[in-house]
Amino acid sequence: MLPTFFSRPLFAFVLQILVVAQLHAQKEKDGWIFKNEKDGVKVYYKKTSDVHEIKLITSIKSSLSGITHLFNEVDDYTKWGYKLAEARLLKKVNEKEFYYYTRLDFPWPLNDRDLILHTKLEQDSTTKHVTSTSVAKPAYLPETKDNIRIKSTTTKWTLVPGENGWVYVEYYINSNPGGNIPDWLVNMAIDVGPRETIKNMRKILKEPKYQAAKLAFIKE
Repeated sequence: MLPTFFSRPLFAFVLQILVVAQLHAQKEKDGWIFKNEKDGVKVYYKKTSDVHEIKLITSIKSSLSGITHLFNEVDDYTKWGYKLAEARLLKKVNEKEFYYYTRLDFPWPLNDRDLILHTKLEQDSTTKHVTSTSVAKPAYLPETKDNIRIKSTTTKWTLVPGENGWVYVEYYINSNPGGNIPDWLVNMAIDVGPRETIKNMRKILKEPKYQAAKLAFIKE
């Protein structure tokens, strides 16, 4: 039986935070290096061979439907994704699954990178945690001579509902961008990029259509 001062919603909220904190602690034992914390965004990274892994942890004032609605609007990814020069929907399987193309703006003299991703969205019926996982499908479209195709990438957004309209967010990226990438550009990708993406998301999610979003396949 819960103590009288510990309401069930508060208990559930605290339990969620403890679970998230435990997961973070476990991952930090797996070689994650803390980069910094700015603007309410914690950034971690690690590198294995030619693969760069980035993880950011933050919180966003939004409903789960609002963020999911943002994820489903592929053609608008360039409005909030850092250094995204192009994004377009290729195939919509259903409300929870789609394929899309995106091109990353790399500074001269480096070639831009492009990739095709297959995204699947899921929600745990008990915890209401939402995950959006994207995996590279490089053969979905022919390569072009002007861009270097990224052949290995996995991204995962994990959304944990909190109280008072807050959502706790973890964003994970595992990618091999291909070619020789200078250290300054790698540092930008694991420092500036994640914070700018979150900052843009927070701004856009204040728009009425996201604040009022209610998706039938998402439980708040």
